[in-house]
Amino acid sequence: MSNSKFRLRYIFKPLINLIAKGLVKLGVTPNSATVIMLCFSILSFIFLVFFQNLIGFSIFVFLTGIWDGLDGQIARLTNKATRYGGFFDSSMDRISEFIIFLGLLIFSWDFVLWKIIDVSIIVYVSFLTSVMISYSRARAEVFFKGNFDVGLMARSERLFFIFISMLLAFFFNIVSELLFLFMCLVIATFIFRVVRIYFLLKKNNPLQKE
Repeated sequence: MSNSKFRLRYIFKPLINLIAKGLVKLGVTPNSATVIMLCFSILSFIFLVFFQNLIGFSIFVFLTGIWDGLDGQIARLTNKATRYGGFFDSSMDRISEFIIFLGLLIFSWDFVLWKIIDVSIIVYVSFLTSVMISYSRARAEVFFKGNFDVGLMARSERLFFIFISMLLAFFFNIVSELLFLFMCLVIATFIFRVVRIYFLLKKNNPLQKE
């Protein structure tokens, strides 16, 4: 199964590769890059929650996304890719995403969209759905060999959307509206991924019981 053609990693691949080569020369290991990625997510939380600074938050979310791709590239360049490294990377990805969403939850706690929708609920649903997007892929790849990275809002795209949308929110004061749009996109991605995985598994395992 081929993965989605709409991936930011294809656009940023030359940049990631260039930075990774420099980091390899400096002796940065894949796991170290993963820890640095986690630190950037913590800094994004600090800037948003303690300083109410959307610009700083957005910048560190962007850096989180960049470093999220660096650990894997460093592992490939140094031939240090291991199963534990993949497990560690995935675990830190979930923690970093939780930290970012927690920052958004605290920041938007008193926000109300269109005077009827509690924005904190929007953030909570967005985080839960984001986790399920990643979880659905992981579980599908356990049952069937293949790449189930389908749908628009994978992790890199989610981080990039948060980066762009919170920059726009700083200038146009539309935090709630953009968070609502984000929620709609991740829900649509999750539904698409589940449906796509269902039919692909059914096609490749026609005798499998429901």
